Amino acid sequence: MPGGVRKVSALVMVALVGVLFLSGTSAHEQETYNVIVVADGPMPANITDSDFVQGNAVVFRMKDTTENASIRITIDTDQDGLFNGTSDNTSVWLVEACELTENGTLVDDSCAVSHTYAFDLNATPGTYVYRFERAINETIMSTESFNITLWKDVHEESGTPGLGDCFGIGCETDEVEEDDDKSRTDLVVLVMCGAIIGIVGLSISIMNEAKEKQLQDAEE
Repeated sequence: MPGGVRKVSALVMVALVGVLFLSGTSAHEQETYNVIVVADGPMPANITDSDFVQGNAVVFRMKDTTENASIRITIDTDQDGLFNGTSDNTSVWLVEACELTENGTLVDDSCAVSHTYAFDLNATPGTYVYRFERAINETIMSTESFNITLWKDVHEESGTPGLGDCFGIGCETDEVEEDDDKSRTDLVVLVMCGAIIGIVGLSISIMNEAKEKQLQDAEE
């Protein structure tokens, strides 16, 4: 294979690998499902959305404004029907608001208004039960169980939430994440344009070299 053709082929391969790499860097980024907890309980109580797949996270946000109310979430991650396993995920008691110092730091470092749990990329698809406890003045008033359905991640992005997005009830628009997605797209376009320009320029250079060689051979 002539050297010029090898150069073009190598450049094409590099460009394709670069585009595929940039396009794939966000393929496994985490999406977060939003659950708002009010006085009547979590909304939604059961997570059945087929977009909630392996590798995604669920965040419970305490928005119950009842005086001295708190809630605790325990996810039966080992799916044994119990909530006392060492691998089960349990939140601290969540409150609607945490007291802050004048500097904006927490007065109590253990205070929290939300709880997030991220499922592993290879987590077993299926139904996970979580226990919801609600207390008033540290006295448990109710205990209920709800379901989280985890779907297999088949990487079908069409129609699904944007990578890194929050979905569910009460999600706020995150302009920073939207800007990040736009930046990735712009970067891929720039790489593709640069590769095309490089290929065209190299092709012209090779053609000119070939013509010069033909002239030299003719003169000889």
